[in-house]
Amino acid sequence: MTLKVGISGLRGTVDGTGERLTADTVVAWVQAFVGYLQSQGCTRPLIALGHDARRSSPALAALARGALLMAGADLLDLGLTLTPTVQHAVRRDSRIDGGLMITASHNPLIWNGLKFVDEDGYFLPLSAWDAIGQRIDDATLPAQPLDQVGHALSWGEEAWQAHQRAVLAALPRELIRAKRYRVALDACNGGAARWVEPLRALGCEVLLLHSEQDGFLAREAEPIPANLAALRSLVLSSRSDVGFAADPDGDRLALVDGAGDAVSEEHTVVLAAQAVAQRGDRVVANVVTTHALEGALPGIEVIRSAVGEMNVVNAVLAHHAVLGGEGSGGIIVPPMNMARDGLAAATLILTLMAQRDAPLKTLVDALPRWQAVKEKLPAPADGSGQLAALMQRWRTAVPTVQAEGPSTLRVGDGEATVRLQWDDQQLTLVVEQPDSRFESRTPVAPLRALLTRLRDRAEPLTIDMTDGLKLSGNGAWLSLRASNTEPIFRLMGEVAER
Repeated sequence: MTLKVGISGLRGTVDGTGERLTADTVVAWVQAFVGYLQSQGCTRPLIALGHDARRSSPALAALARGALLMAGADLLDLGLTLTPTVQHAVRRDSRIDGGLMITASHNPLIWNGLKFVDEDGYFLPLSAWDAIGQRIDDATLPAQPLDQVGHALSWGEEAWQAHQRAVLAALPRELIRAKRYRVALDACNGGAARWVEPLRALGCEVLLLHSEQDGFLAREAEPIPANLAALRSLVLSSRSDVGFAADPDGDRLALVDGAGDAVSEEHTVVLAAQAVAQRGDRVVANVVTTHALEGALPGIEVIRSAVGEMNVVNAVLAHHAVLGGEGSGGIIVPPMNMARDGLAAATLILTLMAQRDAPLKTLVDALPRWQAVKEKLPAPADGSGQLAALMQRWRTAVPTVQAEGPSTLRVGDGEATVRLQWDDQQLTLVVEQPDSRFESRTPVAPLRALLTRLRDRAEPLTIDMTDGLKLSGNGAWLSLRASNTEPIFRLMGEVAER
């Protein structure tokens, strides 16, 4: 059984195909999580449990609930909720030792997963994952004495009310209320339908879309422009000031402006940062988030982290940043929630619109123009592991980069090389090491301008090995990474418009 295990949790399919997430798997990982907490001194852990609205989630949550109780853990059951609500509940209540959210976030409906968080509401560090993984083979439902079986308490309403209060408390509420915004909200058939309450508390008229919680998704789960046709239509027909689109577990946000145009998901973090950052502040973004940040935030230090919520949060804490974010639309606002929080992001967009007394379209049009490229290459068997290991080695022994002719960029250290070779039709990734070699291909058309800009630079390219390989220079950048959640390589980059 092969599951996708990453720093935020594990995911698998529930339809009997592919990387299966079975009942046995859920029980084993939950039991191992409880065992890990007990090994850390929590004799009788108190755990917050929630799930999203996808079809398989209530059943998997019931399995997890039983496994937690039979392992001797006590339970605060949030029911159908949002990932940032679970994280906020754990962080604000010192009694809670950890959290578990049943969700596959933005993955398609046939996927589901487990997201574990520690006593601070953060996703588990890699050391914890290693410790839990070592317990999987021994994880069985123990025969507990009756007085050791855990107790459960419904906690969904208390957790949600505390979450929305924390968000609202950090806002210029009267400034936003005075604008009387009309908001179209695409809840992606999940818990984000409850965003209606804080939005109305901010004086907004809210029109709901895809709010039915029947276990199915009325659109693709990922909140990106390609999936927002219905929201765009609603914004236009209702003459809304802005459209907000969530993903199924509410940790990401996409935008539609008042003209009905979908805004790049890369711009969510830029606009949110403009709402809170002042000269001298620090903002954190991962290495593949738009470089429009630097241009849009004069006098503000932009710190780049590795990809993944845990990495962004750690950098926010280390650098005392006022905001952290990723180009996927996940925003971390410390006074509100130390987790990616779509509701927090939405309220910051309203804040910026009110502060500048400007429609969203005007704010977006004023941002530095970078043309984004996001492509996927299939990873051959063990290719992801080989590339990730090479990237890790190059973090301490940074390679060199050079152009080889008109259509090749070569990165290497004498022992291993990564080549990007292109012709009129294809881009070929070639990875060579002393004991292995593999290739992967994708159409070159979306990447041609970016590759040409990097090739034609006047100064040496900058190499950043924070997370994968990133080449920057001549008003362009390109990142190559092995995905943490799919058997693919990700090529992401931007070209500045001149």
